[in-house]
Amino acid sequence: MAGAAGTQGPSEWREHWQVLPPSLAGVMLCAVHGYSLGVMVAPLEREFGWSRAAITGGPFIIALIGLWAAPLTGYAIDRFGPRRIGLAGVALFCGALALLSTATANVISWWLLWALLGFASMFILPTVWTAAINSRFARHRGMALAAALCGTGITAAVIPMLTDWLVTRQGWRGAYLSLGGICFVVVFPLVLLLFRGKRELRGAAPTAAHRPSRAELRAALAEPRFVRLGAAVTVFSLALCAVTTNAVPVLTGRGFGHAEAAQIAGLIGIGSICGRLGGGYLLDRMDARKVAAGSVVAPIIAALLLLAVPHSAGAARVGCLLIGLSAGAEYDATAYLAARHFGMRNFGTLFGAISGLVLFTNGVAPLVANAIYDVTHSYDIVLWAQLPLGILSAVLFLALGPYPQFSEEAHRVALAEAPTTPAPA
Repeated sequence: MAGAAGTQGPSEWREHWQVLPPSLAGVMLCAVHGYSLGVMVAPLEREFGWSRAAITGGPFIIALIGLWAAPLTGYAIDRFGPRRIGLAGVALFCGALALLSTATANVISWWLLWALLGFASMFILPTVWTAAINSRFARHRGMALAAALCGTGITAAVIPMLTDWLVTRQGWRGAYLSLGGICFVVVFPLVLLLFRGKRELRGAAPTAAHRPSRAELRAALAEPRFVRLGAAVTVFSLALCAVTTNAVPVLTGRGFGHAEAAQIAGLIGIGSICGRLGGGYLLDRMDARKVAAGSVVAPIIAALLLLAVPHSAGAARVGCLLIGLSAGAEYDATAYLAARHFGMRNFGTLFGAISGLVLFTNGVAPLVANAIYDVTHSYDIVLWAQLPLGILSAVLFLALGPYPQFSEEAHRVALAEAPTTPAPA
């Protein structure tokens, strides 16, 4: 097995590079609504007088949808492959993003539009794009995942500034319309022309014998290692997303102008790209548990910097870079750990369940953070929370244990479904 993986390694980039551009674009797309919302908070407050908690109730609705729908998306990927799901998802999501521009003064209309966006977003989850990459890369899986998952970093770097520019010139309604159109024009052609998983390249769906049974899926979801992995990701996402989604409001609350805050917040994206590439390099060379545990400690340093020197632009920039580094390396490590600990047979369903937890915390965290702000008129409590939550997440990642030894029968089934699954540790 190891030898096979080794001989495939050097040719992987030549044979499978085509899946990376659409995967990168898809990952970029699935983060657009989150990184644009922070810029929209002030205009929506001015026009409608809504509280920040009410405005950020939209991601919470997506969180509730994702908690049960994301595993179903993963199950559909395991059965039908990622291409059809991704194509439909790009069109639906871009349309729903543009429709946010039609919100009225009744906040319920805003929440209903976010519910529509939430259902559409289930078709472009990172599970869609990482499933295709995991099925085609083995030896260089860490770097391949990193290259695609850099999309969230690019979105974090570009979307706040682009959204601020669009809002200044077109208002928040025009900004949402433009974001939807731009995203469709950029992403859909790439997915249509280049995006195919290993199974779709072979032109065959898995046979009934190779499909995981419901009992097998339930057993995998209840396995202690999977519970620890899900808990580690959930705790970290709760802490981090409370800051990243509200990065612009957090910075304006510390004395920065709106435009300057958007520029500084964009450094989260730059840090995320560096974190993903550096993390991907490390994942192919060392235990992913240690990479994940190290990455979740960085936001603690960032929070302490923002608390200690609240009006320092230099401290804010370093803090945002550290937050980005952490976000980039941790999510890559999670996708890598899921594949190494549980194989590719159930990857879509298992990583879909993790994505559902991430989506849930991504919705809960901004809502809780802004509810705290509405009461205290400060994000200090949110920043202090990075310390205990970061430490707990690191402990849970380290508690996963070494990569398991798969049986020969497990390897036979895995290879039948995805010839590029990695050799046992």
